[in-house]
Amino acid sequence: MTVMESQASPSSKARDEYSRLAKKLEGTLLTHALRMCAGDIDWARDLAQEALIKGYGAYLQGSFGRDTNAKAWLLRILTNTYINQYNRKKKWESGLDINLLNAAEAPAKLKGTSTSPEDVALLGVLDEPLQNALNALQEDQRICVVLVDIEQNEYSEVAKMLDVPVGTVRSRLARARLKLYTSLLPYAKNRRLV
Repeated sequence: MTVMESQASPSSKARDEYSRLAKKLEGTLLTHALRMCAGDIDWARDLAQEALIKGYGAYLQGSFGRDTNAKAWLLRILTNTYINQYNRKKKWESGLDINLLNAAEAPAKLKGTSTSPEDVALLGVLDEPLQNALNALQEDQRICVVLVDIEQNEYSEVAKMLDVPVGTVRSRLARARLKLYTSLLPYAKNRRLV
């Protein structure tokens, strides 16, 4: 084995390891992104892809490895990317200074219009009333519900992903769950769930 071959092997090995990891988690990332983006499939795909690309760079640099919870790590990248893109799009589409805007407003202008069978299948993950109730939540609350209640991450993991205290995660969840309860009570009664 030449020096050049030995230097190429770790990179090739790392690429293969990350490829397996990405294939394992891409569905979770896409589902998470879809819920954060309030059903905008194109935006969700872009977010998931960007998270995997950023994750690959960090994986090669050794920022995370086998000991790290890769799912939580990639979800944090995805969430941070979403927040950055949301703020950037909001700023450019509104023509106003982003600091003057309420960061919790829903990105209504950003919803996609794609209707391929794959897109319909992705949207069908939650019943329409459930998805609509989730979409109606403020962004920060929706992200917490997705990360804790749907993706089943621990409060402490979500706090790290969002770079907020655990108490903030708990309060956002409490407010979101109350809103979901109120908006979904008629739905639950109609289905005889309560």
